[in-house]
Amino acid sequence: MSHYFPGSSNFTIEGGTFNTVTHQYQSPKGVLESLRKYVAHGAFHDSGERFDPPKCHPNTRIAIIKRITDWISGLNGDTRDALIMWLHGAAGAGKSAIAQTIAEILHGQHFFLATFFFSRNDPQRGAAKWLVTTLVYQLATKLPQVFRERVALTLEQDPLIVTKSLETQFMALVREPLLELLHSGFSTNNHIVVIIDGLDECDDPKVQARIIDLSFSLLDSRDLPLKILITSRPEIDISSSFDTKPFSMLARIALDHNYQSDCDIRQFLTDKFNEIKTQHPLRSHISIGWPAVDSLHTLVQKSSGQFIYASTVMKYVASARHRPTHRLEVILGIQLPKAGDNPFAELDALYRHILMGVEDVDLILQIIGFVVFHPPDYSNSVTFIEAFLSLAPGDVQLLMQDLSSLISVEIYPDHPYGVEVLTIRILHASLKDYLLDQSRSQGFFLDRVKMHTQFAELCLAHMTELPSLESNSPLQPFTGMSPYVLIRLNFYVLTA
Repeated sequence: MSHYFPGSSNFTIEGGTFNTVTHQYQSPKGVLESLRKYVAHGAFHDSGERFDPPKCHPNTRIAIIKRITDWISGLNGDTRDALIMWLHGAAGAGKSAIAQTIAEILHGQHFFLATFFFSRNDPQRGAAKWLVTTLVYQLATKLPQVFRERVALTLEQDPLIVTKSLETQFMALVREPLLELLHSGFSTNNHIVVIIDGLDECDDPKVQARIIDLSFSLLDSRDLPLKILITSRPEIDISSSFDTKPFSMLARIALDHNYQSDCDIRQFLTDKFNEIKTQHPLRSHISIGWPAVDSLHTLVQKSSGQFIYASTVMKYVASARHRPTHRLEVILGIQLPKAGDNPFAELDALYRHILMGVEDVDLILQIIGFVVFHPPDYSNSVTFIEAFLSLAPGDVQLLMQDLSSLISVEIYPDHPYGVEVLTIRILHASLKDYLLDQSRSQGFFLDRVKMHTQFAELCLAHMTELPSLESNSPLQPFTGMSPYVLIRLNFYVLTA
């Protein structure tokens, strides 16, 4: 069977592409061989390089997995028209585990699937250079022959296509071959699905935004049976790009308290502790009632809805070379770790990477220090912090935008006076532990004595500058620099 490509000197013979000018023949197998040199093998969902990849623990994340699979299958009326879904959440919230689980479900259901799992620590997966070719390679191995034939034609006509811009590659190697496939009579009951995980780990924020733009451009005409799932932290360049996109084409999922993450984390911890009690070499020395209920509760609270804390803890506790009961006591602060032993190495590396990527880190640490050490009242408002630290209105939001995966600037819920007050919320309870432990945070250490001294000096300076301020308004303590709040704050930092 032969197939002629209009407007070209190419036609197919026995599944390969023959050029009548160059007299060159390229088989579909040759197409894959040509692409293979430009493929990030570790980006596949089933890559041996990523074994054993993180995925959702059994009987957890049920609601969110259902929402994503319903979107892919068109079963959710609210998201049926959306061709792109953005799953976003704090650092360590479990986005990659969800993406991996979705990929395995789709693979098991024989969907046409292509994935790219970004990773900043991998030279091939830390950049977008091979994003398109990696996706195309996977599609070429699964879609009907016409797709491969069109890709072969493009590569034969322009062997350097793989070095051109992402825009050019997307159009020439994805869109046009898919259109050719549709024109050949191809149809499917399911959408072709592309999963791009960890977009924030792509090394260039501008490229991150371009990938989003290109995804929408690819599907703008709604003439391809293709859906794209993108997961990332809510970084500023990524969020800004999504905010400009058509509402009808985009479905968003925020990994927040609405998805019962605390319940899922408790289930995960309970199952892992049970595994230790039944499989660990020292299981005969572990009591049935271990761990105590309050210990489990503490671990759930410390997780703050982010699976990375719970996962890090259980990897440490479950070590077959150590006594689990002792290691749990180290985690809970009851016992000190041995010299050179860092139970939270993986978590510390994450925090260090994020903090190293921000500008003016000293000022940011001062703001975080205020949130960590301030007295428990409403003086945690952004307006108060800006006034207290002599910052311009809006500075806190600008400074914190690169820490959105660790810290949220949000409206304080249920304010007693019914006004909208922006506050700072630390998303990871364990971040405070990291910052207050110099052996872990090193250059990012929050020195309690030093910061209390700085805040006391600022209190005294403001009280000297504003001796005539009166505080008659009930809103004043939350929105301005009233002497009432300064006196309370000064007393707190001097006596803490």
